[in-house]
Amino acid sequence: MNFTGLLMSGKRQIISAIFVLKVVFFSALFAQEIHSLQAIEPDLLMNANAVIRYSSKSVELKSEDQISVSETTVITVLNKKGLVAIQPWVFYDNDTFVEFLEAQIYDKNGERVRRFVEKDFQDVSASGSRLYSDNRLKLLDFTPAFYPFTFELKVDWRSSSTGFIPHWVPNPFTGVSVAQSKYVLKNPSKIPLEPRTYNLEGTGVNSIISDQLISYEIKNLPAIKQEEMGPHYSEFLPMVKIAPSRFVLKGKRANITNWKDFGLWQYRQLLNGRRELPQSTIAKVNSLVLGVEDPKKKAQIIYEYMQSRTRYVNVQIGIGGWQPSLASEVDKLGYGDCKGLTNYTMALLETQGIESYYTLVDSGPYGNDIDEDFVALQGNHVILTIPFDDGNVFLECTDQNLPFNFLGTHTDDRKVFAVSSEGGQMLRTHEYSPSENESTRVATVRLKETLELSGEIEQISKGLRYYYRYEIEHEPKDDIDLRYKKDWSHLNSLRLSDISFNNNKKEVVFAESMMFEIDGYVSKVGSRFLLNPNVFNRIKNIPYKSARRDQMLEIRRGYTDVDQVTWHIPPNFDAESIFEPIHYQTKFGTYEAKIEMDLSNKLIYRRTFTLNSGRFPNSDFNEYVDFIKNVARYDRSSIVISRK
Repeated sequence: MNFTGLLMSGKRQIISAIFVLKVVFFSALFAQEIHSLQAIEPDLLMNANAVIRYSSKSVELKSEDQISVSETTVITVLNKKGLVAIQPWVFYDNDTFVEFLEAQIYDKNGERVRRFVEKDFQDVSASGSRLYSDNRLKLLDFTPAFYPFTFELKVDWRSSSTGFIPHWVPNPFTGVSVAQSKYVLKNPSKIPLEPRTYNLEGTGVNSIISDQLISYEIKNLPAIKQEEMGPHYSEFLPMVKIAPSRFVLKGKRANITNWKDFGLWQYRQLLNGRRELPQSTIAKVNSLVLGVEDPKKKAQIIYEYMQSRTRYVNVQIGIGGWQPSLASEVDKLGYGDCKGLTNYTMALLETQGIESYYTLVDSGPYGNDIDEDFVALQGNHVILTIPFDDGNVFLECTDQNLPFNFLGTHTDDRKVFAVSSEGGQMLRTHEYSPSENESTRVATVRLKETLELSGEIEQISKGLRYYYRYEIEHEPKDDIDLRYKKDWSHLNSLRLSDISFNNNKKEVVFAESMMFEIDGYVSKVGSRFLLNPNVFNRIKNIPYKSARRDQMLEIRRGYTDVDQVTWHIPPNFDAESIFEPIHYQTKFGTYEAKIEMDLSNKLIYRRTFTLNSGRFPNSDFNEYVDFIKNVARYDRSSIVISRK
């Protein structure tokens, strides 16, 4: 018997057992460190509703048409506001496959209390109300039983579409701090990649950049406070975006190094050959513009024709998420999404030799510029650009009620990319100035002996103020009444009648008029009465001052309000005291108010308020708050009346 061999074998088994015990011990210790509340550094709890304990995103770009991603996220949610950080879902479609999905819940001591596997996740459409989509979502319907808790999510997925390499945003939320976040991209095929970094200065990030490996790691990021009227998140949140120069999107191959390449690929691969129309439609368009010489007027007629016979339905099946439907199909069915309706409008314009550009935009009231320094698939919406000698016309093709060449807050004042047969170009959509965004109210008020009010008012909205109001005429009657009562919530017992609208789409002016009755508006003080002549338009939303403001102040869309209220006072009343004319001006805007009187017991109140658009340093924020507070105070200015 070989006792030496047995002895050596026994030693190896003991060493192996010790190694396994160490691995188990340190794994358990690490689990405690990233799951228990006590292990969080105190600095990470400041201003935090949640703490990202550990986040790892590992990406392997295996080839131009194969990408795999493994993600692990561990988040301690401190209170209900922190729930937004956990995002317990994963998207997939016909060429993106979920290979592993698991979630675990831990209590404040780091003890696991629940585990969810893939079958516990709901499989639902990711399209909401969209009728045609193959986008799916595996979603965990989870309601926490206690706070704080720690949520761990692990996801592995792969895709044959590589146009969108996952970004790295270590801290995607305000009010959330980060203990550790890692990002690794392996690129064994050495596909040319272009990383674009944002706001990494001063974060202590560690990075490795080579043709086969890109990695970033960051630790101990404090929570960023939610600050109202701040800039777009891309201006202050750390992030990295990576674009491949060669990729596949739903089977369409691309080789892109600049915006010209991108535009040519988009035009040739996704747009070309999709604008044929039936002869009957071409004949219809010809008849509509017969005798019209002005190309812009022709474009308006064609746009309004398109609006009259189509409706919006989102189509996201396969390449349809990026490629427009055939113009002939939209013409036949009478519906399409932003891509299909824009392409259809292009086709209609082409019948009259009018050139137009399929235009990519990041939409929404807080949408951002297309990043000119990051050549990649960007944007979430499509509009149409028509170039004319006196400037570009921009058309929103998904709204059947918007006026010609009018963009609301959905796509206004931002950089967009217009695709053409020659590649394309960066453009900027219309900015609407404070003077253009004007709202005017002209009211007549009759004060009765009983101190009740009655009268009529007309409100006229232009520019972006038009955009906020024009759809009210399509709302149910009860909803219209509730909307006015919400707008004028300071008026008790408000009763409205004879409401009417006039939508002048040619001039982009929306008028509202109505009769009103109001009880309890006048306050009695002894033998006198207090009356605020500014009945309808008052500043109500006043921001709070900040002890330490970090971000700049952005007033993205300024506006102008003009008010005139003519008061008819009963003959047995006198105006004892009226306020002096007010003129108040700062860099943020201008406020003026005054009262004119005549001998026939008529008072005319005039008010003009302009809020300027602009960007201001963070140190100006409290000064801005003072400006708004003062305007609100002036809006409460009253006069004193008494019976003779």
